[in-house]
This record gives sequence, C-alpha cells and structure tokens, in this order.
Amino acid sequence: MATKASRPGRILIVFGLVILALYGGAAAAGQWKPRLGLDLQGGTRITLQAKDLEGGSAPQDKLDEAKDIIEQRVNGTGVSEAEVSTQGGDQIVVEIPGKQRQDLVEQVGRTAQLRFRLVWDSVQGQGPGPQVPPAPIITLPPETTPTGPPSGDATSTKDSSKNRAVSGWMRAAKPGGGGKPGDKPSDKPSDQPTDKPSGQPSDQPTDQPTDQPGGSADPAEVDWSALTLDESIGGSLQGTLPDPYQPALDTLRQQMADLQCPASGAPAQVEDVPGQPLVTCDVDGSGTKYVLSPAVIEGTHLDDAQATIPTQSIQWIVTLSLDGDGGDTFATVTRELVNTAAQFAIVLDGQVLSAPQVTGVITDGNAQIEGGFTQQSATSLANSLKYGALPLAFEVNGVEVQGPSLAGSQLNAGILAGVFGLALVVAYCMVYYRGLGLVIVASLGVAGAMTYALILLLGAGLSFTLTLPGIAGLIVAIGITADSFIVFFERLRDEVRDGKSLRLAVEAGWRRARLTILAADAVSFLAALVLYIFAIGVVRGFAFALGLITIIDVFVVFFFTKPLVSLLARTQFFGRGHKLSGFDAKHLGISGRPVTQTGRRTREPSLARTTTRGEA
Repeated sequence: MATKASRPGRILIVFGLVILALYGGAAAAGQWKPRLGLDLQGGTRITLQAKDLEGGSAPQDKLDEAKDIIEQRVNGTGVSEAEVSTQGGDQIVVEIPGKQRQDLVEQVGRTAQLRFRLVWDSVQGQGPGPQVPPAPIITLPPETTPTGPPSGDATSTKDSSKNRAVSGWMRAAKPGGGGKPGDKPSDKPSDQPTDKPSGQPSDQPTDQPTDQPGGSADPAEVDWSALTLDESIGGSLQGTLPDPYQPALDTLRQQMADLQCPASGAPAQVEDVPGQPLVTCDVDGSGTKYVLSPAVIEGTHLDDAQATIPTQSIQWIVTLSLDGDGGDTFATVTRELVNTAAQFAIVLDGQVLSAPQVTGVITDGNAQIEGGFTQQSATSLANSLKYGALPLAFEVNGVEVQGPSLAGSQLNAGILAGVFGLALVVAYCMVYYRGLGLVIVASLGVAGAMTYALILLLGAGLSFTLTLPGIAGLIVAIGITADSFIVFFERLRDEVRDGKSLRLAVEAGWRRARLTILAADAVSFLAALVLYIFAIGVVRGFAFALGLITIIDVFVVFFFTKPLVSLLARTQFFGRGHKLSGFDAKHLGISGRPVTQTGRRTREPSLARTTTRGEA
C-alpha cells in the first residue's frame, strides 16, 4: 500500500496549488502591496474635541473610557496598527495608517447611542432621498416561524415579565389603570356617568391655568416618567395618548411639521434624551419625520452586534442580540405590534436608522437590521454598536495627512541589515550543508512567498498593517523556520552515519525530527499568543507576525522541505554521496565502513560503503 511518503511529488504539486490559490485570492481582492503602518508610510491624523453629553467640561474618566472604545472600533483585531491617545485633557487624537478615509472619520466620532422607540406619528419626506415606505426589517431569525399574538390576555398588567423589562426610567403599569393598547377609543360619550370620579380634587387651586384640559401642552413640562409601557404602545397603535399627555403630543406633532431635516450623512440637530419623546428625521436624508416615544429599550441592553450576509441572500445586514431584560421588553413590544401598521424605530445618535413594521413576535432577543448596507457600512455600524456607546459627544476638530515617522535612511538601513543577515545565513548553510543548503534556501523562499501572500490577504480582510515591529517579528520567525530545517537535516545525517542509505535515512530521520519540530513550534506559537493577548499597541503586531510565521513553518517543513528531500534522495548526485552534496563520507566524518542496514533486496548504494581514494 502506497503511503504519502512514497509520493512526494504529489505533495509538492498540491503545495504549489495552495500557493497559487493564495495569490489568486490576493488578485481577487486587488491587493498586491501590503498595508504599511504609520511608521513606514504615514497616515491620517484625526483630532476629536470632546464635550460632555450633560454639558460642561469632559471628565477625565469619561475621556479615558471614550479613548478605549474608539481604539476598539478602529483596531478591534489589534493588527490595523491604529494609535489612539488623549491630548490636552479634552481631545482624543486618532492616527490611522493610509490615506484619509471618510468612513473612519465618521466611525471614530460617532457617539453610537442606540435606542429603540415607538413611533407615535410620522410624515413621509419630500427630501432628495428615495421616497419609499418603511420596509419590514425587524425580522425573525431564518429558522424561526413567525407567530401572531398568543391567545389570552397578552397585554395583562399582571404579566410581570412585560413590565419588569421596561427601561429604568419607566415604571411598571398601574394595576387596573387604562385600557389595553389594542382597544380603540369610542367617538361618542357614554350615556351614563361613571360611579367614581376620575381623580381626587386638589386642596389648593393652581397658580397658572392650564393651556389644555388634562395636562400641559409643553412637552418639556410633562412628567413622562409616569407614562406606562402599555400607554406608550397605545399611542403607537391608536395615535393618541391619555389626557395628561395628549396636549403635549399635539405640540410634538406641530414641532414635527416645522422640523427641517438635515442632508444625508449630516448629524442630527436634536437632543436625544432617553426619558423624553423625540422629534427627528431618518438618517438617509429622505426627509421622513417622526414623533417617537421615550426610549423603550436602551443600547446598554445590547449584548452583541455582527455584520453578516444571511443564507439565501446577497444583502449585508446587522444582527442584534439583546440581554435578558432587553429581550423581554422586545418580546412584549413585538407581541403588541405584530401584523399592525404600527412602527418600532431603531434610533442611532438621534436619527432614525429604520422604522420597521413588525412581522413576527421575537421572544429570544435576536433581531436584524436591514437597509441596503455595504460590507463597509455594515461592519462600521456593527463595530460602533458592539464596542459600546461613547460617554461623550465629539466634534472633528481637524483631519490631516502626516508622513512616515521613520526617515528614509532609517528604513533603508533596516532593510540593508535584514538582507545582510539573511545573506550570512544562506552563506553558512551553503558552506556547512553544501548541496543540501539549496533546500534551505528554497524552503526559506517558499516560506517568504507564502508569508507575503497571507499578508496581502490579511490586509484586505482584517486590515492587517505591517509596521517595523511586525517586520521584526517576521525576521525573528525566519530564524525559527531555519531551526526546523537544521533539526531535520541533523537527524538525517545521523541516520546516514549509522549506515542507512539516504532514502531510508530520510524516513528514519524525519520520524525522529518531526516531534522535536512540532514541540519547538508549539512553544513559539504559545509565546506569540500570550504576547498578542496581553500586549497593546504595535507590540500586538509583532506577536501576530511571529505567530503567523510559526504556523507557516509547520506547513513548509511538512509539505515542502521533507517531500523535496525525499525526491533529491532518489538522485545519483545525493544518493551516491557526491562531494558537493553534503553527504560524502569525508564531510560526514565517517571513518571506516559502518555496517549497512539496507535490507536484502535494496539496490540503492549506501553512503556508508563509499570510500575515498587510498582507503583499503
């Protein structure tokens, strides 16, 4: 039965196809040059001016928290080599490798305050954006079957899970207070008076007369914390609120009519206070205006956000996963709004990202946002939501392009030192191993080609950026790769000295060497992994490069170096121990004629039987 060891040619062909596939992927991504860091090519410097959301100067603890969040946004994988620092007590400076990118400017400055609000009223816009009705984009996971409202009293105030999940500013529903949200108000007055008065008379008259019966018409003077979730849902379903809030709702509608929506991409000029209603526009510049309820679910209840393409679709979406309390409230709201014309708005930084109708009851806290995303916009939004909302508001104070931090002479000196060191390694291998040194040179070349292809792919997919510490990691790892070859060759030479033919010595030496190689690479990879996890800044780039080359070393020595040596062992130049092959008796230090172990039917010439001229 043939083994893989007896067919090294096939292994080399497959390995070559893998290399071609890597470069094919780089060609498909249009990435032929590695992404260089700030120290090698310069980049974009963004200065953000901080201001407290509650007014006043920015506290240092909030500034530090915002710095950490922005660093996670622009450098979430730790390999894009972006640098984030505070400056002057109220500024954050972000330095990103490469040319200016508007998407990064928007991403680092985005406050990312995510809130879910009920839509009390809306007016279709007449702006420059697309004029389309809102799409039903709050959807169930693909494997979930949409359900309608369950039988029984789904809106009973005795359902503790519904009222328990309400945001902290909103209290639980009053027992016995108000009708169910699904009930429609009667247009006619009742024939009989009620048995009980609607409220208790006050002991003292009010100082100021009310503008409207039942409550203030100024939304700022209304105690919105007394509004229950049931009443807020009723406002979404019926378009009306109980008497204490209806005059304020009428004022909010007038504010909506007077509101001028900003252009697409411009920030919202509104104050997004979670415990108060919000009059705002959509984010795409279509001019659609909304009157929204106080926040029903805060972004702090968001556990995770991911950008993905669902199965059987070609459109990017952002999936959301809510925690227990947020998921309970989400289930309550979707249960009441399912299959109705009511909308549930997803609000980001004071603008309506989407205001969908609900197509199914979502009980597990998982939803998805659709909206014509590209990969870049979906990933940017998911990162902003996942890594948290900024505790401060920021204004972009300046964007400038800066040159590389290393002078050209320093970079050239580093490259020259690397080339000189590599030349010394090659020269030593050729002198010590002679013809076998060519295998080391070829293996290092293949490892370099594979490394370059992976750097291109990682640059396109994960924004891997190559800096001087990263290059240092690659150079250090090349020494680890050369050590693997040397371990194998020394075991091989030992087997030849013991009297085996070269073909048998290759297999025997490989069995002895491979465990040592794997153990050494495992230690190296573990060190790189620990360094990557606990390091910060450019040190993570060094650790990433070290771990990458360690993995490549395993592939090269197993699927290139060993099969190549097996093929060379079948040639007369190496098999008969030519003096330039590195396997001649004199070079191996063999004296006399060691006993051979080639087997009865082996016709291969044993190197142990070769003699130099003059030997008996």
